[in-house]
Amino acid sequence: MTRNSISQTQDNRRDRFATAAGAALDAALDAGQRVYDRPSALARFHRLSPETIASESPDAARAALKEIERAMRGERARRGHWTYDLNRHISLLVAHREETARLHRLLKGA
Repeated sequence: MTRNSISQTQDNRRDRFATAAGAALDAALDAGQRVYDRPSALARFHRLSPETIASESPDAARAALKEIERAMRGERARRGHWTYDLNRHISLLVAHREETARLHRLLKGA
């Protein structure tokens, strides 16, 4: 086997792995969005009051997104550390997607 063919084999393996990992992440995000429970997902954010969580205003939706984004920055900062939790990161991504869609719905209705 030549050096070039070994390199191509490694590249093919890496590409297949990246494709499979992306598909697995998409499946996890889709599954999370199907079972997203807004009150329990947002209750973890201690800066959000129950009134803010229950509110149907765009300002409350922006406040929820702001807290989710703050938590995502913190989670990304822990990447590579033993305290990093991939499941928490995925749940934050799901919450961000759902709350962004909610904010767009609220803005269209206003």
